[in-house]
Amino acid sequence: MARGSLSMTRLLALIALFFCLRAAAMSPAFLDQTMMAVVRDRLASGQAAAQTQQAWQVLKRQADKDLAQPLMSVTEKGLMPPGGSRHDYLSLSAYWWPDPQHPDDRWIRRDGEINPASKNNQSDGVRLAAFTSRVQVLTLAWYFSGEPKYADKAIALLRHWFLDPPSKMNPNLNFAQGVPGVAAGRSSGILDGRYFATRVVDSLILLRAASGWRKEDEQGMQSWMQEYLTWLENSKAGKREARAANNHGNWYSVQLAGIAWYLQKTPLITQQVRATRARMQQQISADGSQPLELARTRSFHYSYFNLQALVALAVLAERSGAGDLWRSDAKDPSGTKKVGILTALDFMAPWTDSTRPWPYQSRDRISERLIPLLSQADNSLHEPRYQQFVRRATFHAPDKTQRGALIEAQRETWLLSLPGIR
Repeated sequence: MARGSLSMTRLLALIALFFCLRAAAMSPAFLDQTMMAVVRDRLASGQAAAQTQQAWQVLKRQADKDLAQPLMSVTEKGLMPPGGSRHDYLSLSAYWWPDPQHPDDRWIRRDGEINPASKNNQSDGVRLAAFTSRVQVLTLAWYFSGEPKYADKAIALLRHWFLDPPSKMNPNLNFAQGVPGVAAGRSSGILDGRYFATRVVDSLILLRAASGWRKEDEQGMQSWMQEYLTWLENSKAGKREARAANNHGNWYSVQLAGIAWYLQKTPLITQQVRATRARMQQQISADGSQPLELARTRSFHYSYFNLQALVALAVLAERSGAGDLWRSDAKDPSGTKKVGILTALDFMAPWTDSTRPWPYQSRDRISERLIPLLSQADNSLHEPRYQQFVRRATFHAPDKTQRGALIEAQRETWLLSLPGIR
């Protein structure tokens, strides 16, 4: 009798696991689809908050513009990658410049100073960001409106970049963030691929419900993502990036965990959550500051940027059952109190007020970029811990160079996370 009971228990556990994995396959990694469905219903019934309606109208206008834009491919760049194939991704490191004293054969690093040569169509860095943004915007426009034309264009973009033989990208970043005369590609260039695990993975999962998504599209994307994941885990560049102590290490974990979610490799998610929890203890001080990021010339940006990766990992950790990265743990064996993401968010939250001086070196600061992170924390914790900061955000852009970042922050706050819904 006991044996029969045990077998039944195991059977029920396996059935539960099957349905969990099936649900996981249909749910985005980083977006909260349950919340998005509520937003969609409110928009359709005219009951959405004014901020949500505004964010939706801005998104729809951008999606309508993106409908008219051409497809995009890594094969369009002007420079030839060192490997001799235009199908290889190629980008140049933004902070490296020709040495004025040796302009022909030596480059030097100037932290925070962006070399315009890294931001044009000769390489793929700008193209990748634009491509993934269009895919995400079009997918969201389809989700909230139900109009097939948006999904059809997003699918066409994905096929052209990843699947069509004449235009597809090889699944590696061997030549990312290269420096002429120094390195053809660097491990830090893996950071470029973060959008594959965030914008692209979530779009792929949502588009499974689109009428234009085909079985062969799914099979092709599964194959591409598996090859890219293998490269991330086994290449020298990937292994080195996994050891990065600063934001690079966290964004590496975001990529592995996000793609693992798409491929239903749950143990890999758990592995990356554990690695991140350990890394956080060295990244975040007891007061919540992030010394490695504060040492940069763009200290506010990188303090936010590291938290963006950590919040994404916390959301996926919770969704996959891999643990809680939000809260600090009990004391470790040495008696030292551990830190959680909330420790760092508590430190940063007061600087969502752009009139409050940032006391560290910083070339740029967009205070409202923190707002969606605070909103996501509140929704995950089911408490209004940061609502006072979220509610007073205006997302006003007096500087045109900040407009894109603020539009994205407003969208993530009022269309994708919806403050106070829980």
